[in-house]
Amino acid sequence: MVFFVSGLTCQECADKLESHIQRQPGVIGAALMVNGKFIIECEEDMAEAIANEVLVSAPKAQGQVTAKRIQ
Repeated sequence: MVFFVSGLTCQECADKLESHIQRQPGVIGAALMVNGKFIIECEEDMAEAIANEVLVSAPKAQGQVTAKRIQ
């Protein structure tokens, strides 16, 4: 899955979001790139739950952050 995350200006917040998603059940790997791309490899049967977690967790990481699934 690939998301575009915008509004993250704090590196510590970005690291916390990435780490939080990496700890979710079914996640094999996750990397939040500097350009805002958030690439997540996961078990197929957990994809929907993980996608929802990204959409809920991104704004919690830092005020005006948004996440949109792009792939």
